[in-house]
Amino acid sequence: MPAHSVDVAVLGAGPAGTSAAIAAAESGLSVLLVDEATSAGGQIFRKTPDSLLPVRHDSGETDTDRSTGDALRRELAGSGVATGFGWRVWSVTRRERGFRLDAISRDTPHAVEATALLAATGAVERILPFPGWTTPGVFGLAAATILLKSQRISPGRRVVVAGAGPLLAAVASGVLKARAEVAAVVDLNGPAQWLAATPNLALRPRLAAQGAGWMLRLLRSR
Repeated sequence: MPAHSVDVAVLGAGPAGTSAAIAAAESGLSVLLVDEATSAGGQIFRKTPDSLLPVRHDSGETDTDRSTGDALRRELAGSGVATGFGWRVWSVTRRERGFRLDAISRDTPHAVEATALLAATGAVERILPFPGWTTPGVFGLAAATILLKSQRISPGRRVVVAGAGPLLAAVASGVLKARAEVAAVVDLNGPAQWLAATPNLALRPRLAAQGAGWMLRLLRSR
């Protein structure tokens, strides 16, 4: 099967991969952006089906993740970047001059030769097995995020959010926005760990403000 050739292949169409692909195309390079999802945005800016209109919450707050994701997708559409959505890459081979990618979409195989390769595959959720973790009604944070962002469905009517890290507050806030109840947020990290992270949080003021908004929503809901 003949391979399609590009200057740069980008694996992963989340915010980082999509922005990198656009920047490369603006520099005059031929670019192919590949993702197994059906559109750009990744987990953070996951596209909501068009049948679900943007939601304005009782507080007057709009769905900023959707609007930011839509803006990124519009920029991508006008960038000249070639896209391979719905592609699952199963092989990456180092060649004498660049890389070869082999992928499949539904029943169609694809082969790509690229001078440069950028992997922007994002994070992988790590769930530590515990008694009852396969019980119906128990979700990982990533699965809960997909429900909340792509379908605006809460993982339950009354939810305990447990684990470690800032995604706890993000998911709990999303559950409240879906008009479900958060019974508790249980964080493995204590005050000392969060205090130690403060200098790093200060380097990302926009994200810190977003996190503060999540916490404020939780406090308001008691």
